[in-house]
Amino acid sequence: MSETNDTTKDPNEGDWIDTMQGLLVAFVVAMIFRGFVLEGFFIPTGSMAPTLRGQHVRVRGEATGYAYDADAGPLFEGGAAATSRAPIIDPMVTRQWPVAETEVGLLRAQSVSGDRVLTIKYLPWVFEPHRWDVPVFRNPPDPVGESMNYIKRLVGMPNEGLVLADGDVFTGPLGAPGDAMRIQRKPEMVQRAVWQPVWRSDWSPVDVKRMEQALRKPWPGAALKPATAERSRWKTDDAHAWTCSGDGETRLEFDLRAWPLTDWNAYNAWRRVPEFPISDVRMRGAFEAASASKFGAAVELVTRGLRIEAGVRPASSGLEAFATVQPVDGGAPMASKGQALGAAGGAGSVLALDVWHVDQKIWVFVGGALQIELPYELDTDGTSPMERLQSVGIEPGRYAQDPVSTKPKGPESLAWKFVGSPLVARDLRVDRDLYYQPGMLLPGNQVVSNGPIVMGRAFACDPEHPAQLGPDDFLLLGDNSPASRDGRFWGRPHPILKNAIGFEKPFVVPREMLVGAAWCVYFPATYPLGTGLDMVDPAARAPSIVPNFGALRFIR
Repeated sequence: MSETNDTTKDPNEGDWIDTMQGLLVAFVVAMIFRGFVLEGFFIPTGSMAPTLRGQHVRVRGEATGYAYDADAGPLFEGGAAATSRAPIIDPMVTRQWPVAETEVGLLRAQSVSGDRVLTIKYLPWVFEPHRWDVPVFRNPPDPVGESMNYIKRLVGMPNEGLVLADGDVFTGPLGAPGDAMRIQRKPEMVQRAVWQPVWRSDWSPVDVKRMEQALRKPWPGAALKPATAERSRWKTDDAHAWTCSGDGETRLEFDLRAWPLTDWNAYNAWRRVPEFPISDVRMRGAFEAASASKFGAAVELVTRGLRIEAGVRPASSGLEAFATVQPVDGGAPMASKGQALGAAGGAGSVLALDVWHVDQKIWVFVGGALQIELPYELDTDGTSPMERLQSVGIEPGRYAQDPVSTKPKGPESLAWKFVGSPLVARDLRVDRDLYYQPGMLLPGNQVVSNGPIVMGRAFACDPEHPAQLGPDDFLLLGDNSPASRDGRFWGRPHPILKNAIGFEKPFVVPREMLVGAAWCVYFPATYPLGTGLDMVDPAARAPSIVPNFGALRFIR
């Protein structure tokens, strides 16, 4: 009788060993990946809002239905009773007076956690820090405490002098005087990400009389208004389409009295923070002209002693995009540029125009395509921080004593100008740029145990004595400048850093403490199931389990 050896392997034999080996390898790879490539972080506060949001409440203005995110921190601070009342601001109607109010307890119940971001680690010679990145870093004043991880925007690079003036960043060679500093302009991708809404034509009051009763005063009307002499030509009762008859020149003027252009941020609706006038703005609109070949549309901005005009105008070859900058008191243009666009479209064609004035530069986009880039300077040798401050009416002596109260003058006028054809205007928008506020150093913003309190003007806020950043120093500031504890204010670093890495400079972040650049918001805040934006009884409120997938985004 022959013996048969059965060498066939049971397919299930050893599976648990293979599984454990696979899990172990995956765990090791994940840890290596986390340690050297990607890492996730949670955003607890709103210092980078609206780019990134901490704990917040989704608020909807009752007058127009416009919704925005507001910092929930003030609702939990100061021990306010749950039954106390909090104002509800509708920024598309007015920022100066609330249109409604609700109980603080209801708002607390509606609060949701902050964004969660993925960060790409900085790797020497592979992925280095760049200006305007949004890095996660170890907080120098508190590198081992609960607030050890911070996230801000990188504005100052190694081996340079730096000054913040009129909200913008000026840099120059290390050790150079203030008059050698020159403005740093944000690239288009970053600039698109940081525009903040001021006003939209589509968000008009649903019930004007009811809103006026809540305001207890007449509504001043939309922010853009036809010039007084031309109001009979305009019909603006339809929020989605404003029509103008006739082909003579006409204007839509921004009401700077009722809508002051400042760095006000809706996210800070429940915080008392200083506001600074701002001239870096964006004007957008879509215009349908009855005679497109004769039609011209342009933005006119008067600020800093200059008259700035940019848009589209008829030319011999069709339409032309243009931009000019000239002194208000006349004289030759300081800068100008034109770009032929070719033949205009036929009747019913829409001209989509997007005009930026930001970082002393004019951008003109037509139909979404960039046509004009026109930087300008206030002096033939360039613009120093002091020249910029003087152009907005700041007296140097007063500014040296109190940069917070000595505020710049805002724009004198802002308007759309039209010529050549009856038109229909749609989707009119006004946005504003980031504004890095000056400040004074206060003990409350510094860690007393780190050493003697630093007093005087905030870091980089002296136009005559630029901040000095050494070979491995970086300056990081929050996009929500009025409500950001950042490199302007935080003072001396923790003494442990001197022993660990030999670092003891105040205000800046050493290279060793930069973690990486925030890449994307991979898990936005969750919202209650079935309640949406409604202010409902918190006892009846469903759990917050619905991610806001519409807020998934890359970070610029």
